[in-house]
Amino acid sequence: MPGLVIRGASESVPGLSSTSWLDDKGLRLQIGEDGARRAPNTWIRAIVLHTTRGIPGGSDPRPQRVLPGLGPSRNSARSVNSWWSTNGQSAGAHLVVDFDGSVACLADLELEQAYHATSVNPHTIGIEIAQGSGAELWDGQLDAVVTLVDWLTKRFRIQRQIPDKYRGALQRLRTGGHDVVGVYGHRDQSRARGSGDPGDAIFARLAGCYEAFDLNAGADLAMWRQRQRTLGVQADGLPGRATWEAICAFQRSRGLEETGMADSPTRLALDASDTRPGYSSPAT
Repeated sequence: MPGLVIRGASESVPGLSSTSWLDDKGLRLQIGEDGARRAPNTWIRAIVLHTTRGIPGGSDPRPQRVLPGLGPSRNSARSVNSWWSTNGQSAGAHLVVDFDGSVACLADLELEQAYHATSVNPHTIGIEIAQGSGAELWDGQLDAVVTLVDWLTKRFRIQRQIPDKYRGALQRLRTGGHDVVGVYGHRDQSRARGSGDPGDAIFARLAGCYEAFDLNAGADLAMWRQRQRTLGVQADGLPGRATWEAICAFQRSRGLEETGMADSPTRLALDASDTRPGYSSPAT
């Protein structure tokens, strides 16, 4: 069955056309050169977004263009994987989203790391968005990326949060990102990448449902400590499995949809439940 590979088995994403190296051997990332096995029981805590050309960036200042509809299939995953396997560098990604919105899986999302963003590789999933030579992306392609990221955050229990804006490479991410949970760009992790890796367009799509934080100031850590105290779990600022399960219990007790994620109704309910003196509900 075509789909994304997790622990050696294919899982399909509703609404997306997806395939993997189990169906097409030309899609297999070279583990050992462009990826490696993850350490056992790794907590996968973040998704890193890229564009294949990284425009604008480096000496190419052209702005990204988002074209209407879907683009043509270019077999982008095969092309980029061929480049990675022959360029003599350690580079790769787990997933590639083509112009037509189709998704190719090149490495096991849970058992393998891809060499896509240096210091954060061990605990992240890397997604490459195919970008044309004219700096173009496609509207339907970005919709597919949102569908993919929504599915991955739910499947891997990753809280839906993003940087509030592009601030350049962040120290927390350059040094490993161990305390950053959510979705961010390669540009947020590396000084070597320009603003077009992955650009603003995809984050504009995510902004409606993904909570935005000033990661540079640690606003995410402060907010999660507040929420964890309300939930009665360790207040370390890192929303991992215990926090997810506590949110599920909280949602059940309030008659909310049990998602495990701090969606808007859950945030409002958590804020209303915090009765500490002098506490005022933060803007989210």
